[in-house]
Amino acid sequence: WVRVSHDEAAKIVAASLKNIAETYSGEEGKRRLRAQHYDEEVIQAMRGVGTQALKFRGGMPLLGISRVLGLYRMANSMALLDAHIRKVGPDAVLGGRGFDNYSWHTDLPPGHPMVTGQQSIEFDLSAVEHCKTLVVWGMNWIATKMPDAHWLTEARLKGTRVVVIACEYSATASKGDDVIVVRPGTTSALALGLAHVVLREKLYDADYVRQWTDLPILVRMDDLKYLRARDVFGGKPAELKNTRVLKPGENEPPPAAQDRMLISEQLREEWGDYVWWDRGSRSARLLTRDMVGKNSRIGDALLEGTVEVTTADGKKVRCRPVFDLVKEYASHFDPKTVEELTWAPARAVESLARHIARAPGTTLFTVGMGPNQFFNNANKDRDVFLLAALTGNVGKIGGNVGSFSGNHRASLFNGAQQYMDENPFDIELDPAKPARRRQYWRPESAHYYNHEDHPLRVGKKMFTGSTHMPTPTKSLWFANANSILGNVKWHYNTVINVLPRIEMIAVQEWWWSTSCEWADVVFGVDSWAELKHPDMTASVTNPFLQVFPRTPLKRIFNTIGDIEVLALVGSKLAELTGDRRFLDYWRFVRENRTDVYLQRVLDNSTNTRGYKFSDLEAKAVQGVPAVMNSRTTPKSIGYEQIADSWPWYTKTGRLEFYREEDEFIEAGENLPVHREPVDSTFYEPNVIVAPKHEAIRPAGPEAYGVAPADLSCETRCGRNVVMPWTQLRRTAHPLADQGYRFIFHTPKFRHGAHTTPIDTDMIAVLFGPFGDIYRHDKRTPFVTEGYVDINPSDAKELGIHDGDYVWIDSDPEDRPFRGWQNNKRDMEFARLLCRARYYPGTPRGVTRMWFNMYGATPGSMEGQKNRTDGLAKNPRTGYQAMFRSGSHQSPTRGWLNPTLMTDSLARKGLYGQVVGKGFAPDVHCPTGAPREAIVKITRAEPGGIGGSGLWRPAALGIRPRYESGSMDRYLKGRFLSGPSKE
Repeated sequence: WVRVSHDEAAKIVAASLKNIAETYSGEEGKRRLRAQHYDEEVIQAMRGVGTQALKFRGGMPLLGISRVLGLYRMANSMALLDAHIRKVGPDAVLGGRGFDNYSWHTDLPPGHPMVTGQQSIEFDLSAVEHCKTLVVWGMNWIATKMPDAHWLTEARLKGTRVVVIACEYSATASKGDDVIVVRPGTTSALALGLAHVVLREKLYDADYVRQWTDLPILVRMDDLKYLRARDVFGGKPAELKNTRVLKPGENEPPPAAQDRMLISEQLREEWGDYVWWDRGSRSARLLTRDMVGKNSRIGDALLEGTVEVTTADGKKVRCRPVFDLVKEYASHFDPKTVEELTWAPARAVESLARHIARAPGTTLFTVGMGPNQFFNNANKDRDVFLLAALTGNVGKIGGNVGSFSGNHRASLFNGAQQYMDENPFDIELDPAKPARRRQYWRPESAHYYNHEDHPLRVGKKMFTGSTHMPTPTKSLWFANANSILGNVKWHYNTVINVLPRIEMIAVQEWWWSTSCEWADVVFGVDSWAELKHPDMTASVTNPFLQVFPRTPLKRIFNTIGDIEVLALVGSKLAELTGDRRFLDYWRFVRENRTDVYLQRVLDNSTNTRGYKFSDLEAKAVQGVPAVMNSRTTPKSIGYEQIADSWPWYTKTGRLEFYREEDEFIEAGENLPVHREPVDSTFYEPNVIVAPKHEAIRPAGPEAYGVAPADLSCETRCGRNVVMPWTQLRRTAHPLADQGYRFIFHTPKFRHGAHTTPIDTDMIAVLFGPFGDIYRHDKRTPFVTEGYVDINPSDAKELGIHDGDYVWIDSDPEDRPFRGWQNNKRDMEFARLLCRARYYPGTPRGVTRMWFNMYGATPGSMEGQKNRTDGLAKNPRTGYQAMFRSGSHQSPTRGWLNPTLMTDSLARKGLYGQVVGKGFAPDVHCPTGAPREAIVKITRAEPGGIGGSGLWRPAALGIRPRYESGSMDRYLKGRFLSGPSKE
């Protein structure tokens, strides 16, 4: 490492961006990429434009509308660089590519847009005051939503029934009236089991089903598509009142001026209208996307059974309502089967289903990050929504589904494109005027970078849709994040097999994280308390608009602001190219008028128009926040659909539980099915659990030229095999006979900040029971260290004592990285070595490790070997690892799910009311699966000091399964004396 000035570092980054863009432009650029063995589809996605290999990421941009979202503004300015290199005009250039956030973190619930068309549904957590029942599903609210924890406990005090569903006895479980501990990755099966009871006992809200869902719509049994009105009645699609149809070439208005949904004329023709069957008249009836809620004309609709419908050309086609298809599938998930499959007691399934159905519209489902982080997470969402819709619990203040994982909704500032997408060829330098937008940058899922820049191909089948196709990653510049590199999924494969192909990595940080260890250039930037440029943020869980005011505090070190780094690199690009527009693009930063950009965002955002940033900043100095001007308080996504009878952002305008797109039919997921996890299962992975069903007709492995018995990791992603539970339960994970028999999952811990730990020593010691400020055992990497939670009975079977060191190994095919078998040097720091903690709160077969901790690097290994104190601390950078080797990411992998890469799914875009289809960043794209790992655990060393004997707390008899007589008396409350009433 060489310490240089920010100015010198900016010169290096600017020169690197220019060099890389030049190197990979044109036909010569294509030749170079082919020589590096990139997929041809990936090369063609470049379109011969070198700037498309430049990747940018502002980590969680809602947390900094100017300083973090500025990375995407920088990506947009790369259009100027393309114009300079290829000598083309503004209509022929492209900018860089910007990586996603919400979906990259696996926070996106990908089934939400499948059902609602919306990115996600959520509500302010204070809404729990308005519900009668709260189902906390896979969300460790008490540990990860600490500022909002009081809403849960206070609602319970006021009479709300709290039901906690988790894969362990979590901190939140202690606040529940009822607790259901389930097998990880089986949320969809449990939701189907609850829906089964509601359907079997006819407890569903029939009016809600008819008014708001696609369940009455007829599906053709010949091609498994919705029956279209044009098939039956002929003619053109009906005129719509609640949707504006854009003519070819007609531009959409800015997001804040969009007062209803917009779709293109082409999509309106393609999607058409739909059909339901009127039992009274025994005839087919027209259904448009206007006909929802009070505008619904569905009366006595056929919900169960089969009908033959005569089409406009005189043919007869057999059809079934979606409701009938779903009910038949859900009938497989009776309470006894669900108990075997999920571990949820049958009587709990029955009682909870009846309880929810007893009071329609009064149950809130708060679903957390945990269920999101499995491969088949979309089905989890579709099935939870099914249960909620059957009981009238979508879109109401006291009855709704909410996903709570990540602070993501940048669209709260839907005028952000004023800043992010200002046209770099037509820059507005009058601070009183709005910018003119033109987006030259292109979004891309970071999951392809994590997948070695490869799309998903299984056999002869390309699963990655053309709208999703990545480009080669030749530079990566990011800020406000450790998740994209330091705590990336499949971390060791990324740093060993991906980074050598990336020619520049630039990081902006104020804390030396794992990402800094692997970067080429690190810009030291201001911490939150040192910001000299104002900024603003908001939240998906509360109503506040919060401003970061300019601080009078002096900088601790020689840092500059994140946004100043961007402006500085822009100035160096101006010098290199002679184009002063690189300077003007950041003029208000250089003039200390960053508030101009923020005011433009406020003026053009639906929720903030009318606010003056100067007023907000002045109040922020006094500690006074503002409130977002949302429709309701608490805000609740979906409220307008139900209260005002507005369509959902789907083809039908309804909550859709049937997916008619070819990709879903081919995957066997046209119905909201349960699929086993792709790795974290004791059974054959990724199997569709279903009896014979005429609507489930997936393309099997043979259709792709793959052997049916091929269960390799990549093949698994696109392997469609159907089994009933009675057959599946007799199978085993392909590695089970080699000792890989533990599910390994990695939730967040309370003493951490997103994808970083708190590595100041006095806080770090709070990470579990292995904190020792004196480091009596010199093997420990720091004053604390990473550990795995394991059920004591499992540990004893393996000969592992509480506190012992263990090796944790995942699928040897490609973990901890591809090619480890012939790379002992890198395997030394990549293989996971950690402590084992006895934890009775986790079921047998399920292990847990917090995912915040800093992993081992070559530098930390060097520190262990060469430092006199043995700290796992890089002697050159001071980076402090919390593992002796490896990390929680050693067993993880990059996974790509075919149904998250379609070109056909209807969904709303990020910022406005336009409904399109196919890829949309943070809406419809891959999410990965960081909790998918089946592992083998092997004892490495005794836990006692220096590797001798028992770990001291176990030897003292104060740990589970080692209880001394005194500890036993304490646990039974016998340390108390006096009358029992006292």
